[in-house]
Amino acid sequence: MSFYERLQSLAKENNKSFNQIERELNYPRNALNDYKKRKNPSAKRTAEIAEYFNVSINYLLGETDIKQPLSSKSDFSQLSEVNQKRTNSLIKKFLKEQEPPVTSLSEELFPYHVVDQALSAGLGYGYTDDLNYSTVYWNRDVDYDMATWIKGDSMEPEFYSGEVVLIKKQNVPDYNGQICAVDWDGNSFIKKVYVEDDGFVLSSINDKYADKFASWYEEPRIIGKVIEHFVPIEG
Repeated sequence: MSFYERLQSLAKENNKSFNQIERELNYPRNALNDYKKRKNPSAKRTAEIAEYFNVSINYLLGETDIKQPLSSKSDFSQLSEVNQKRTNSLIKKFLKEQEPPVTSLSEELFPYHVVDQALSAGLGYGYTDDLNYSTVYWNRDVDYDMATWIKGDSMEPEFYSGEVVLIKKQNVPDYNGQICAVDWDGNSFIKKVYVEDDGFVLSSINDKYADKFASWYEEPRIIGKVIEHFVPIEG
């Protein structure tokens, strides 16, 4: 579609005559009709007309049929620095998820026995010793003591709901400042743990979640340190 055809279409959609547009933009009479035979307008005039109709310059020139509104700032640029980082992380995650797994006949996949009951990265999820397991696969062989699904978004943008986390008990139980699986008050969590005199502070990476405090009186238990996380590969 030519510039003139696009201009006619936009004028009709907005119930505007060329004469009215010319008056409102302070153009000479018949300036727009002249583009029926002439080339596209100057860059300055093109930008003015695009702004007038609130469409992109590419749409106005007929280079695309997507009517993208003209904006001086993209939605992304208006996000805070923290939310820009989260958005970038989500984009990378979604791009990775939509790619078919790249495996060759020679690539070895290692099985992981994952507890079906997820550990929460959010408000908490029930946890008992009566557990069921399913088997998933990954192309790395990691020594671990327990594998489970993650549920919730409190540890984004590092850990995402639906990923598998691998948990390892430590010989020296110094969990301060580490991301751990924690059993507390009948629920389980994936949190960053800080040890205080009277209990644990359980902290989220996603700052929309407040810290939790588990006092020694409530007998919180560290299940183990989170050492890896991954999206399973089809075996």
